[in-house]
Amino acid sequence: MKKSTLLVGFALSVTLAHSALAADKPALLQRSAALQCADRKIELKGACYKEDGYPGLSCTSLRFIISDKASGRELGGQAFKPAPIEMGDSYPIVAEKVGEVTCVETEAKEKFIVATVNNGGNCSRCEWHELYGWDGSRLGSSLDAKKNPAIDATLKATESKKAKIIGQGGLNSVRKEPVQDGH
Repeated sequence: MKKSTLLVGFALSVTLAHSALAADKPALLQRSAALQCADRKIELKGACYKEDGYPGLSCTSLRFIISDKASGRELGGQAFKPAPIEMGDSYPIVAEKVGEVTCVETEAKEKFIVATVNNGGNCSRCEWHELYGWDGSRLGSSLDAKKNPAIDATLKATESKKAKIIGQGGLNSVRKEPVQDGH
């Protein structure tokens, strides 16, 4: 009897603590931003919130989407996954932040999409470029460039003075709307 009373008491205290933490959670907001690059639409969508004492928004989910402008069909992109929730966090947090996006046509007439991504740190691997083909496929990143000469060459071609910028903009200015049902 004593063990079951202790077990019920423990379960009740855990439930009450979880309820108290849930009540203090900031509201999730739907984050979205878009950029038009010729016949491609580049979007960033996520569920985010404003954390006290932290500049900007923290996101629990984040998707980078490349679509065909004419058909609206999603071609590809990338879903950034949150790290496991840590003590003190309101939600699991996606470390990556997508900023500037550039759509480029190289001297060889190949088109690419380059997104600048960072994780908020201050280190040599804390900011990088994600490289996507015009078909929406993720080709790699500048973090892979030393191991993959093709990625290195393509990134250099997109940065060449002979490359033509088709579209460019930041995806950090966003619309915010309340999220329904927590996500």
